Amino acid sequence: MNICLIVNSNLPERLTATRQIRDILVREGQQVFAQEGIITLLDAPPSDQVQAFETEQQAIAACDVVISVGGDGTILHTARLTGPLGKPILGINVGKLGFLADTQLPEAEAAIRQLITGNWQTEKRFTLKATNGDDADCEPVFALNEFLFTRQSAVSMITLEVYFDGEKVNKYWADGLIVATPTGSTAYNLSAGGPILLPEVSVMVITPVCPHALTTRSLVLPANRSVRITAVPADQQILFSNDGKISNLNENKPLDIQIERSDFDIQLVKLPGRSYFETLREKLMWGMDLRE
Repeated sequence: MNICLIVNSNLPERLTATRQIRDILVREGQQVFAQEGIITLLDAPPSDQVQAFETEQQAIAACDVVISVGGDGTILHTARLTGPLGKPILGINVGKLGFLADTQLPEAEAAIRQLITGNWQTEKRFTLKATNGDDADCEPVFALNEFLFTRQSAVSMITLEVYFDGEKVNKYWADGLIVATPTGSTAYNLSAGGPILLPEVSVMVITPVCPHALTTRSLVLPANRSVRITAVPADQQILFSNDGKISNLNENKPLDIQIERSDFDIQLVKLPGRSYFETLREKLMWGMDLRE
């Protein structure tokens, strides 16, 4: 099996973990692919089992499975790289929470053996895409977790109008607005008071961040139709980001963002013995009563 390693090379503890994973893969007779800079940092000169590529995208295109070493941020980075290629991603958590990357480093060897023997399935997580209004030449951006509209100034709120399938939903006056997938429902959406959604439901959730009106709450909408979000007035200074990455989609243009379900899914490796609700209980201490 050809396995690509993706890691944040700026964090030494993650490089140490990646060396351990590389050693396990080599010992198990697997082919290890990685970007050439990572190969150098891992002190692993190219060999019959370790192959260097100029870019991460090239390494991913040539592999069968991607192992993302780190936390959920690394999973999101890996998802952006895999995009429509559909390569399965196994997340090995070396970060703090690791909600998406739910295999812990001490479990890595057992997880890799399950991967090699085919004792795993994939779990599809859909993504959203955003374009700037009706601009046919606009290159879309994608999100596995969420799109975020937020204020640039620390002083004023922003005002956004939201339309669903052409029909006006509401005018939001708030510090920000989140449009999240079910995967992203346990991220910023949850911190802002939004609901937890099961990964397989085909919906998106709109959650205001600190809205001025206390009656304004999260809204769950079908993902098979589009949401349009505009700034009113148009001259507001608004930051737009996808999965925590600032986007230039509205650069030098009035903010007029069209959001809809994209035509590809992210494939996460699902190992036996884990359930979504178990992850909620363990990672988020969901439903835990400290009095018991």
